[in-house]
Amino acid sequence: MNIAYLIVAWNRPELLKRMVDRLNQPNVFFYVHIDKKNEDLKLFQDIFLGYKNVSVISEYKVYWGGISQVKTALHLMRLASNSRMDFKYFVMLSGQDYPIKTNEYINDFFSNHTCDFVSYNRIEDLHDSYKSKYRYFHYLDFKYINPKDPHKNKLLYYLYSGFYKRVGKYLPHRSFYKNFIPYFGSDWLALSRDTVKFILDFADNNKDYVRFMTYTEIPSELFIHNIILNSERKTNLCDYDKFVAWLQTKKKGEIFTPEYSSLRYMDWSDRGKEHTKPATLDISYFEVLKTDKNLFARKVDGKISAELLDRIDRELLNVK
Repeated sequence: MNIAYLIVAWNRPELLKRMVDRLNQPNVFFYVHIDKKNEDLKLFQDIFLGYKNVSVISEYKVYWGGISQVKTALHLMRLASNSRMDFKYFVMLSGQDYPIKTNEYINDFFSNHTCDFVSYNRIEDLHDSYKSKYRYFHYLDFKYINPKDPHKNKLLYYLYSGFYKRVGKYLPHRSFYKNFIPYFGSDWLALSRDTVKFILDFADNNKDYVRFMTYTEIPSELFIHNIILNSERKTNLCDYDKFVAWLQTKKKGEIFTPEYSSLRYMDWSDRGKEHTKPATLDISYFEVLKTDKNLFARKVDGKISAELLDRIDRELLNVK
């Protein structure tokens, strides 16, 4: 049973190497994409010299919330699919994820499952603000209006965001793609080989879908989810039968959570404006992670999470 880890990273090379070292075993291969905006690609390539199962590439400039995130994920899927390895699962990771289960546990988990692990909910069951993700035209690959890009032009961003806040609600709304029911979920997931092939084929054969998603907000949280959930592949989702049953009894404001969802622990609680979402995990999270059923934790940092990572290594991963 082979696993392909598809890793999207931008910086923190030592943290990336630490994660790869913890997950490294004979039956896995790592496809690592480094943001093309990072001019020090050689540094990442050098730290993996001698790793025969690590491929480091830099194909796209990746912008938060832009279609470039989707293109990067699809590129990694295609590289892994076209390899000679017969992968059972394709697992999307960021450079700030970290395992909280041993490789033996992870192998057993994936050996005993065939379903796809994706978090998902119908947008119609979420707050109305989620509909703006597709109703309006967005293009967050334009760095000067991207709220998280260091090159953001304050005037252009003010005009762009102000336009939609004040005028957008009076403009005609875009309908969702064709007869699809719109879904939303996390862009961190684990997919079976057949589902990856289905996604790539769909993207290749439906360029209008790709164009539609290009102008949505954070399409990485929509693109794959809607291909799966509006096709026969939805029945392979983890707990999809429970989702169908839940729809019959759901109450207003409720959201559906599959048993394992994205396979990683994340803290999305509101901890104040000075804290990012999801929270950067520190040592205070160890007891929670110790009993958590997921395989990975997100997100970690080399400094803030240093003590936590050391304790995870010693007590959860049995690293000497």
